[in-house]
Amino acid sequence: MKGAPALLLQAGVSALLLVWLLQRVPVADVTAALGRLKPSTLALAVALTLVGYLGRAHRWAKLLSRAGLSLPLGRAWCLTLLGVGYGLVTPGKVGEFARVLHLGVPRAQALASVIWDRATDVLILETLALPAFVLVPAWRGPVLWLFLAVAAATLALVLLLESRGVQRAVARALPFAAAPLARWQEASTGTLASQAFRAGLAGGAFYYAFNFAAGFLLLRDLVASVPPALVLGFPIIPLLGNLPIAFSGLGLREQVSAALFAPLGAGAAAGPAFSLAWFAVATLAPGVLGLLLAPTPWARWAAPGSGRA
Repeated sequence: MKGAPALLLQAGVSALLLVWLLQRVPVADVTAALGRLKPSTLALAVALTLVGYLGRAHRWAKLLSRAGLSLPLGRAWCLTLLGVGYGLVTPGKVGEFARVLHLGVPRAQALASVIWDRATDVLILETLALPAFVLVPAWRGPVLWLFLAVAAATLALVLLLESRGVQRAVARALPFAAAPLARWQEASTGTLASQAFRAGLAGGAFYYAFNFAAGFLLLRDLVASVPPALVLGFPIIPLLGNLPIAFSGLGLREQVSAALFAPLGAGAAAGPAFSLAWFAVATLAPGVLGLLLAPTPWARWAAPGSGRA
């Protein structure tokens, strides 16, 4: 799917999901819940999140190093935020990959890094989500089945990215993909066992430590007595709530949050309110900052000796 049709389809999915949600949760209740958020909480949560993005930037820079590119951390941070901004306004957040266009190097040289960056993020979230399903029986319903489907899709993607045997099988089945896969082998195969991937995991852990701390601050304002088990659901919300079927996850993310909050007695409106606030803090604010940085020199980089500005 490309362009306007995909955007309209995802907007339609978001609208349907929101209408379905509002049949169970009144808008006034969600608004009242959001009204409990303190401005100081929002400011601190945004600050924590922006610091956390240094971890994501570090991860991407390390993955780029496999392509022989040494991107400074500050520039990687700006371009990571810019990618988040592009993701806000493109179908399925594919705009996040467009940050490679600001590197001043051939796209093929850097593309593997952004694909592995997103794959690593999903792998981290899936790992962090496992304790939730082990320790909270109330979530072993539709949410668990959706999680298992995403985990299976992730496994298939990693096999395609990493396994030469799988790549050869796909090339035989789809001859038109043989040439791109051959180029991909050189750029991608071996990433999973590389030092860059291990460093990327550490960067991702740093990011989510700050991201989840920001989420906890929001949760304390929204829910008078936070059930401890609810914190285990933090990885599930971005993992399932950002599947590329709704516009910027709107509607889907709120449905997932409602499914996690309601069984634990946290209030029907608290789930959607939390997901909206967390999205604003963790994605919308950094993405807008990234778009504001787009016309500045901080949003461009050229490898030494590339001869490109």
